[in-house]
Amino acid sequence: MAREMSILKLRGKLDGMSFYKNSEGHFVRAKGGVERNRIMNDPNYERTRENMSEFGTIASSGKLLRNSISILMNRAKDTRTSNRIVSLMSTIKNLDNQSLRGQRKVAEGIKSVEGKRVLEGFDFNKNSPLGILFKAPYTLDVEAGSVNIALFNPKEHLLLPEYATHVSLSIACASLDFELQQSEVAYSEVHTIAIDADSAPLEIGLENLPTLEGTLFYLLLVELMQEINGQLYPLKNGTYNALNLIKVV
Repeated sequence: MAREMSILKLRGKLDGMSFYKNSEGHFVRAKGGVERNRIMNDPNYERTRENMSEFGTIASSGKLLRNSISILMNRAKDTRTSNRIVSLMSTIKNLDNQSLRGQRKVAEGIKSVEGKRVLEGFDFNKNSPLGILFKAPYTLDVEAGSVNIALFNPKEHLLLPEYATHVSLSIACASLDFELQQSEVAYSEVHTIAIDADSAPLEIGLENLPTLEGTLFYLLLVELMQEINGQLYPLKNGTYNALNLIKVV
């Protein structure tokens, strides 16, 4: 893989070369590799076919998670969130100790305690980890679907960038069935608090938990905002927001 240094930035294919852009700049690579027909039929590529098959469950499982909480992810993510999720799904797939090689699934791996722990604590925006932005001690009641903070003081419990005037906190619970590729999500009300507000107890609760039988993912979203002429605006397009997968059940 080579980096494109010319003034003219190309995209697409030209003379067997593929020109593309990612978050790190412009790149070019040559077409190559083994023909698809050989990969799909040659006995020497059996391991490759097995890996391809298992990658399908990894990709679809990552997509299911992303799509189910896209409303939240649109407020707090980085340029490589999808890639990082796929990497973790691969780790979970490897924890499937029931299926044959080439048939291992995320749906089986996530059933184990170890599989659930792989995703627990995941920050969707690596540029603003929850543990850095949000310092308030909280408890999660998975049965009631609520997060409780005994005394929340925004100035003391937040790492505040310049111009932040308000913080919004909310939770969600997503039930995902990776086998059937189904999902259901429940959202709490959004609690918006002025940065200069006094310390006060805070409970963020769901009205109902999802009814779909699946793995439950509890998420906490912290958004920083700026008030201008009575209107609240996301601070720097959500760059400072944190979205964390605080519990997997």
